[in-house]
Amino acid sequence: FGQLAQIMSDCGYDAITQEDDRLGLPARARNVSKHTKNRNHLVATFWKREKFEPVYDVLIRTRSMTTVLRLKGGNESSPTLAVVNVHLEGNPNKSQERTHQLHYAMSDLARAVQDDQSAIGKLNALVLTGDFNCELQSSASSLYMEMGRLGKQAGLGGVYGESCLVLPDLLLETNEATRILHPIMEWSKPLSEDKINVKPHPFRRNGMRSAYPKWLGRNDAAQHFTFCSELSKRPVPGLDQCWYSSSTLRRVGLRNMFVDDSGLWERYFFDDDEMQVRRDDERIKVLSTGLPDPECKHPSDHLPIGAVFNWIHSNECQESCVLDDEECSEEVKGLKVIDGEGQDMTVQSRGELDECPIFETPQEELSFLLSRCPFDSRKQRDDAIFVLSSVDPPVKHKVKPTPDQMRQLEERREAKARVLEDSSLRVRPWLKRIWKASKLAGKVEMAKVKAKAGNET
Repeated sequence: FGQLAQIMSDCGYDAITQEDDRLGLPARARNVSKHTKNRNHLVATFWKREKFEPVYDVLIRTRSMTTVLRLKGGNESSPTLAVVNVHLEGNPNKSQERTHQLHYAMSDLARAVQDDQSAIGKLNALVLTGDFNCELQSSASSLYMEMGRLGKQAGLGGVYGESCLVLPDLLLETNEATRILHPIMEWSKPLSEDKINVKPHPFRRNGMRSAYPKWLGRNDAAQHFTFCSELSKRPVPGLDQCWYSSSTLRRVGLRNMFVDDSGLWERYFFDDDEMQVRRDDERIKVLSTGLPDPECKHPSDHLPIGAVFNWIHSNECQESCVLDDEECSEEVKGLKVIDGEGQDMTVQSRGELDECPIFETPQEELSFLLSRCPFDSRKQRDDAIFVLSSVDPPVKHKVKPTPDQMRQLEERREAKARVLEDSSLRVRPWLKRIWKASKLAGKVEMAKVKAKAGNET
């Protein structure tokens, strides 16, 4: 990768990849996703140095990497773009793993956007692209990206969990319900109910859309494909996919398969019909040899895809606009980030949390937060209170905990991690502040114990 990165750098591109070991990079990019075994795949993201700059820590998982970029030439209000680069699970039978990998990547990004300490601010656009290892035309992953939810347990109105709505039969017969409810076809086989158990993703209200239409290659894969094994010679349409937030981005161009006509030379010497003949000849040749091809014109077993996008502005002018250019709004629309219940996390709950009064003691703050926190359920509240409770008997100062006390402490640590992981985006900042207030309250109590012990001696 270092050699490729240097070549691209000479062309004006910066880059990052999983487990990037180049000198000068932040340690978080090099060490956050180290594995005990060597990887057989990596994803890398490149961006034009003069146009974009990274504004947040790279978010790395085993099968995905997220980079947040801000458009240069402006200020902190310049539009930001999140690029989620994926290489999903390759086993054809593991559709649930693929949808979970998508959910985890987007949930990580949603948490970063919600984090007040991040430099992201308002996120304006999302592009999620890479090797999906399943067909665009019919798969759980592509349907999950488009609809934002799968299966009966996900609900149809963005409602998820114990408060899921009971839907009338007429609604269950709608086109939307038919698409997200069982059965879902993948690799020409219906998926069982236990294969579509995944929570709704937090960007489902932004019109996530595939840059390439689903009808390409649907009836005849040999006409449009991105993968063709050199062993089976079987073309697969839409294995590599590019999804974008259509509410904030407008697709204005797509990369053609095979012969590239973007150069001045091709456009000058060949008309559209001649270019299509050249593409068909190259396509038939690849179908006969598979990928990579013997001449190494296509050195990968996948064909490249690509798209061009423009920003969509909040008050975008139409052709009939009579305002002067200076009066037209240049603000780029922002993304909506929602939790499992469909509540917009970019505007709700955070304001209430920021408006908390000033407290004299951490214990007063903790009591206030527990009384006002919009817990997802009664069980979640009970679990949070259990995490905050003391072990029985309490651990004494400078006394080694007993095995039973250690067991109780471990139970609370596990419950804390579980509560935070299962919480909605609306509740998570409240929980983090509750844990912080509890820690401060514990320090105050410990200081009192130490002071009392000092007075007794």
